[in-house]
Amino acid sequence: MSGFRSPLDAYREDLSRAPGRARLGADDEYWIILATGMRRIAQAPARSRRPAARRLSTALAALARQLESAGASSSETVGTERLTEQKAGSDTGRPAAVAAAFARFPEADAASALVTHVRGVAADAEEAGAIVLAREMLTDLGELAGHAPALDRGLVLIQLARTARTLGDLDSARDLLSAAGELGRASSTPELEVREAAAKAVLARIRGNYPESRVLFEAALESALPLRLTDIIGASHHGLMILTSEAGDFDGALRHGWQALSAARSHRVREAEMLINLAQLCAKAGYDAAALGGLSAALARASRPRLRLPALAGLAEAASRIGDAARVSIAEHAIAAEASESFPFETARAWHSLARAHRALGNRAAADAAAEKAVVITRAHGFFEVLHRLEQEPLAKPAPLSVGGVAVVKTLESWAGDPTGHYALSG
Repeated sequence: MSGFRSPLDAYREDLSRAPGRARLGADDEYWIILATGMRRIAQAPARSRRPAARRLSTALAALARQLESAGASSSETVGTERLTEQKAGSDTGRPAAVAAAFARFPEADAASALVTHVRGVAADAEEAGAIVLAREMLTDLGELAGHAPALDRGLVLIQLARTARTLGDLDSARDLLSAAGELGRASSTPELEVREAAAKAVLARIRGNYPESRVLFEAALESALPLRLTDIIGASHHGLMILTSEAGDFDGALRHGWQALSAARSHRVREAEMLINLAQLCAKAGYDAAALGGLSAALARASRPRLRLPALAGLAEAASRIGDAARVSIAEHAIAAEASESFPFETARAWHSLARAHRALGNRAAADAAAEKAVVITRAHGFFEVLHRLEQEPLAKPAPLSVGGVAVVKTLESWAGDPTGHYALSG
């Protein structure tokens, strides 16, 4: 079955959810060319699909040559959004690699490469906010990947479920995950069953069914360990961190958070995200010095405004709660330098957090100035949820911790002075 709507209309819908932005990413033209070509192949009769795939391959190869001739800086721009997250030298999702995959369509021994590359491009589109476009791309990929191994076909379903979840269609997301799990059971591919459980755990948590979510995360974790599915191990610990924190068990949450961080250590962006989450947990548990260390470590690893701005915001608030005016000033200069029109929500939140930090330190003039910058952005983009009260929450009383929990806190605190150092990861 082909997709729901044309790729161009899908992209326009994505843009409509980002007021004030003319485009969602530097690669958007590439995404639309690929998605449009895939739609033509998916809609073509069986006898015409191979020629259509060759035409798309030719177009993508021409795009790759154009980028290469424009110079190294341009050639590294398109299709490389994930390269900082992957092993050096990976070409996943690059135009030349996708062109090579479509040049061999529908050869069975090239099917896995086709799925891997297109899923990578769709992930880039998702990351930039082009969720509907990614859904169209993945829907057509499912149609074109019938000759691929079961694992690859199931991974397409699971990623498609993620786009449905992001768009708020939780019922469709669950149906797609069930289909992936059934495919795993029918083909003796246990990885798909594990991924089904982990993704359904997230859905259960979103729906507020914490008991079901916990059972599913624990099942996914138990099954992922012997299969060495590091991303699922990390995601399961992260999910359990959230659930135990919501239950008030900060000690258990810290230990799950540490395990999630351990699982993310080979993935720089995921590691930075987990450090931010762990730091936020420490702040919630009343350990602001540990939050500062975690956020400092995250900033040492993160290069994108999407991650750096929230980390700077958290650092300013944590520093203000312990009276560290110097760090608040450092955060302020960094926020001013890194504020980006491409990330209006994160920028508005950062200015708002800075206003809260200055207010906590008694610097009303600086607080008002930062708050006004947040107001200008929120009014332009409709981010009114950012403008909750400026006053800081009362300083939390530190939660009681076990020896293991204290060790996590002490380690995070030590990173405030040496955030780039390698850390020992233990159970």
